[in-house]
Amino acid sequence: MERPPTSNPRANAEALSLYESARRQPRKRILVEPLLWTRLHLEILSCSFGDCRPAPPAMMQLPSPEEPREDACLRQDFERYFLGPSILCGTVKETIMRGLLCLKPSPLSSCRDLYLHLGGNRSVILPCTYYRLGDQIPLAAHVDLGRILALRRARLGVPMLKRNSIATNNLSKLKIRSVTPPEPLHDPYLVALLIALGQLQWMALGRPKPQQAAGVTPKLLFSTADCSYIYILSANISSSLINFFHHPAVKPAAADPLTVRISSVPYKPVDTLRGRLMALLLSTTSIEELDKAENLILYT
Repeated sequence: MERPPTSNPRANAEALSLYESARRQPRKRILVEPLLWTRLHLEILSCSFGDCRPAPPAMMQLPSPEEPREDACLRQDFERYFLGPSILCGTVKETIMRGLLCLKPSPLSSCRDLYLHLGGNRSVILPCTYYRLGDQIPLAAHVDLGRILALRRARLGVPMLKRNSIATNNLSKLKIRSVTPPEPLHDPYLVALLIALGQLQWMALGRPKPQQAAGVTPKLLFSTADCSYIYILSANISSSLINFFHHPAVKPAAADPLTVRISSVPYKPVDTLRGRLMALLLSTTSIEELDKAENLILYT
């Protein structure tokens, strides 16, 4: 299995702006939509992935003052698509997870799609589901592997009128394979989602920023064909990385490394999954802490 970049190639080199990095790779396509990002983009971002570790049990206990109403249809759909045979079903899992996390009473509300902002005028849509704390603070996102694969097939697949061409079909398969990493947990699209959510969190803090705000810590739920675990990815998105995308022509002061942390959360027991995910996404095991919204996304 190919491992992602574990070193930071820019650490001892001159820090380059995004546009400068693109100019120094004339034969490579740097400024492309995140669905087409590759290992090269992770290297430009000095991005690495930590080992996948089980989520700590002590952080998966969030007592609810009022239990959500049992939804038999939701439970049936969850067990069918998450615990059943390993199938990739696009947006279906995201819809079911939205029903689970937003089942009343819930502090979360859901929204569709994030946008990765590049410069002042250019934004790229990143299909996914994301969640806000109430109506204000963007907290976490969710994407299913099936959705990512379907988006890539739609983007690079063969048009209907040309599907009888063996050469065209083979070329399409090669293109899709070239942007699909062997390890789904290390997909560059997941990194783009974390950065886009970090941009949204940073904007939600408003101006002026709190003095201790050095960045934000977005979280991403990632479901795959694995019928035993769902994964939570998180990263510290520094203000300098946010500026790296907001001002792509400006050379950064330093090349900040970006490390993505990965935790696995077992689906079973299903009865406690909602509370366990809530505790991990909200970074709290106390209902009283939910009103401290800034503490959920700031680090110093």
